[in-house]
Amino acid sequence: MRSLTVAGPAGALHVVDHPAVGADSPAGARPVAFADPSREALPLVLVHGMVAHAGFWEAPLAHASGRRRAVAIDLRGHGASEPPAHADYAPSACAADVLAVLDALALPRVALVGHSYGALVALAAAASHPERVARLVLADPPRDFSQVPAAGKAQHFTPYIAALESDGWRDTAVATFDEALAGSTPATRETVLSRAAAVPHDQMLDMSRHLLEFEAASALDRYLAAPGARAHAILAPSNAWPLSLHVLRPALTSVVLPGTSHWLMLDAPAAFAAALEAWLDAP
Repeated sequence: MRSLTVAGPAGALHVVDHPAVGADSPAGARPVAFADPSREALPLVLVHGMVAHAGFWEAPLAHASGRRRAVAIDLRGHGASEPPAHADYAPSACAADVLAVLDALALPRVALVGHSYGALVALAAAASHPERVARLVLADPPRDFSQVPAAGKAQHFTPYIAALESDGWRDTAVATFDEALAGSTPATRETVLSRAAAVPHDQMLDMSRHLLEFEAASALDRYLAAPGARAHAILAPSNAWPLSLHVLRPALTSVVLPGTSHWLMLDAPAAFAAALEAWLDAP
């Protein structure tokens, strides 16, 4: 494992690069021989969600086979990556960071994995450059809130954003993450809430606005229209809403990890790693 710094469109980006485990490694692991040699070298690129960082992927990677190179990115303003000069955390802006990392590491084609808001970033990257994304994995992606009727937005979204703009915004932010932690392990709960208690105001506000506006189903449609594109979702049991992406788009195959919260890769890292690799290994 090595830590790298990559120049991004809005500042320096921190990246954690996990090389594939070779036959001469201490663990003695050997790469699987695929019928299609192009899949054997397909690296993973992992994108975290709000209030997270690249380290959120360490637990599932510890349970993975190590057959694939894995690159975990600190999104702008997260972890050790620099924040933008002006708050711009739109999925498209963060997707430009992901593509900058692919270019810097000379990764022409990858399996792109995104969790939560990171799933929206992954969707934006895949929709704009499908030729760079051989496989797309969405880990408990948000609902497509852009499809909520205007009356519903006025009733729920407008007051929520107003609360995030108020002096008591942090209480609202922590309560938001607390709700999504239903079913989590105590360790996951402590990790996420400690991060939520320290999230910068401009970051929380800008990402929340984009979360409610991003047209996720449309982005998925654009990606899946590309030749050879394949997408899959790994879900928590609670992700079963009418506007859940796999409900809106049945072409998005999915698997549910029982007994997990929204942060399923922290709650059940071994099960998450197994589900991820099982889908990537499938014909």
